[in-house]
Amino acid sequence: MKTTLLAILAIAAALAPARLPAQGTVFLNNYDSRAGIYRYSDEITPAPLGTHVEVLGGPNPYNLYPLLTSAGAGPVFTITAAGLEAFGPGSGSYFDAGYGAVPGVLSGGTGFFQIRAWYGASGFEGAATPVWSQLVGKADNPFPPTPGSPAPLNIPGRLDLVLPEPSTAALAALGIVGVLLLRRREE
Repeated sequence: MKTTLLAILAIAAALAPARLPAQGTVFLNNYDSRAGIYRYSDEITPAPLGTHVEVLGGPNPYNLYPLLTSAGAGPVFTITAAGLEAFGPGSGSYFDAGYGAVPGVLSGGTGFFQIRAWYGASGFEGAATPVWSQLVGKADNPFPPTPGSPAPLNIPGRLDLVLPEPSTAALAALGIVGVLLLRRREE
């Protein structure tokens, strides 16, 4: 009896993913759209090595989730040396993390996306593209998603990187250190 029940559960578990609708897929890069990431709004200075990038996607503009690669990596990707000015001087910085599935968006459906980027901070601090919508690619298999034909991200424009500013506490600490150094010098 127990053996039969376990066998039925094992078969059901093996067949369950095949009945799930496939999620849409996209390439997790900005190469396809040629939308470089810049350090300043001068459209010349590329975002530096180590800049962090996060791609968000979902079924509507109010439910966006960090996207993982098909291998489960992410959700934060880093710009490497290969991505610096990949299309020549002044072209900005680029990232490529393969492809990933978009939660809540069916294969071939419409998804909503946003890209965030930051450098020198623990997280996103204001540099984000506007949210845009586009068709996603088709997945051949829902679990794990296989690429089938992922869609390129059609990033609208470019992204200016936001560098973190010192906090009030950090500025106060620097002021105190400066006063202490001046007092020590006077003695």
